[in-house]
Amino acid sequence: MGAVLSQRQPALLNSAQVHIASGQPEAALADLDHLLARAPKDVKAWIQKSLVLILMTRYREALEAANRALKLVPHNPNAHSYRGSALLQLGQLEEALAAYERVIALAPHVAVAHYNRGNALRRLGRWVDSLDSLEQALKIQPDYTDALTVSGLAWQALGEKAQALACFDQALRINPDAADAHYNRALLLLANGHLAEGWREYAWRLRWNVTVRRGQSRAIRQIAPEWDGSDMNGCLLVVPEQGLGDQIFYAGMLGDLERQMPGSTVCLEPRLIPLMARSFKQLHFLSPAQIDEKTCIAERHFAAQTHIGSLGQFFRRDASDMARVQHGYLRADGQQIATLKERLYKTQPAKHKKLVCGLSWRSKNDEFGHDKSLRLSTLLPMLSLLGIRFVDLQYGDTSVERAELLATQPLDLQKLEDIDNFNDIDALAALISACDIVVTVSNTTAHLAAALGKPVIVMLPASPSLFWYWHIDRNDSPWYPSAVLLRQTQPGDWQDVIATGTQALSEFASAFSS
Repeated sequence: MGAVLSQRQPALLNSAQVHIASGQPEAALADLDHLLARAPKDVKAWIQKSLVLILMTRYREALEAANRALKLVPHNPNAHSYRGSALLQLGQLEEALAAYERVIALAPHVAVAHYNRGNALRRLGRWVDSLDSLEQALKIQPDYTDALTVSGLAWQALGEKAQALACFDQALRINPDAADAHYNRALLLLANGHLAEGWREYAWRLRWNVTVRRGQSRAIRQIAPEWDGSDMNGCLLVVPEQGLGDQIFYAGMLGDLERQMPGSTVCLEPRLIPLMARSFKQLHFLSPAQIDEKTCIAERHFAAQTHIGSLGQFFRRDASDMARVQHGYLRADGQQIATLKERLYKTQPAKHKKLVCGLSWRSKNDEFGHDKSLRLSTLLPMLSLLGIRFVDLQYGDTSVERAELLATQPLDLQKLEDIDNFNDIDALAALISACDIVVTVSNTTAHLAAALGKPVIVMLPASPSLFWYWHIDRNDSPWYPSAVLLRQTQPGDWQDVIATGTQALSEFASAFSS
């Protein structure tokens, strides 16, 4: 029996490696689990399982598999490396850095070890240290395109746009098909207003496995030819990608689509459909679950398809296109707005009505949410302004934060408990519309308020947590005319942002009451 098992072990490992190389992690995991059920001390199998689970974005299990390998062989550099990768994806950055430094101690002449350390340092905001580590990787392997790409991101975080672009360009000279270099080059170009070239590069997001794994493409597979932006006979399908806030942002181009291709079908996150259907009456809206792909292919229901994030290459290419950006392209339910306004104002004296300010202070983004968020108590200077009633628009449970603050401060802060700010986006849109102004961090609420045309103060983090569509070095938004943008000058420091926001809100309240 032992001899038979020893023969099967390499075969299963080889099979798993073939499945990994062919993009079939589920099949690889089945092989490895089969092997480990019979040989629970097979170190190579545990290491390969950690890699496969990382590819499947099952990071906690990947960490456990790497730890199992290290219990058996404490000095295996691959196990430490995969352990570091799992920790990095889980946001445990200091522990990830320690794991990568352990790899360097064990394998100092391996380029990927220095690359991983550099990437962890970049995520920690230690840009100069990151560049030093990436330089070591490039000394060992000068054609290391990933190290060049991450160097570009570090230079970009330091505000050195030319250096960043040079790194991305060098990576692409070495490997013209490096999708991550194209993608990050696109974000840099778009953030700096180079729209036509930026959109062309942005198409590479659909070919980069990282963005695919994050849900940035292929929510619906290719069931019709790719649209080239021209008029055509037949129905166009627009497929969803990215997060809820991003879909609201890209919806700013649906008015252009509606004028050129009325009757198009737009597939979106289900929570957005009632709001979008009211706002764009010449378009049809469905959720991904409502698309029967086999039937659509068999009956050729759609003449072409495109991703919603690809609309920019057709409708937002230059200054003349940007001049058509619509102020307030979403429409909340009028009756619900009127009802909510009555509730928000009914306890106020008729002659001295307070300004109603919606408030949101957290982001749930997996990678950058911490950098974009703050505590409610941090906003106390703003919340202490007289003549303002604050309304909690934050999605998620905020009861503890509100109770702690209200226990010590006599603030006018209320939460409409019957409005589900996370699941009922149509009701949230009506509540935002019932407010006079909104103050928020960069999250879905920011996009929703601005897309409704509501005056909104958006508190933005410093790079790299800043998404490209908030641009650089400006306090207005070309995409959202009603938005005022307040930016951190140093990562993690909200003091100046809150001081400026408090002053701006005070001036708005004075104008409101006069």
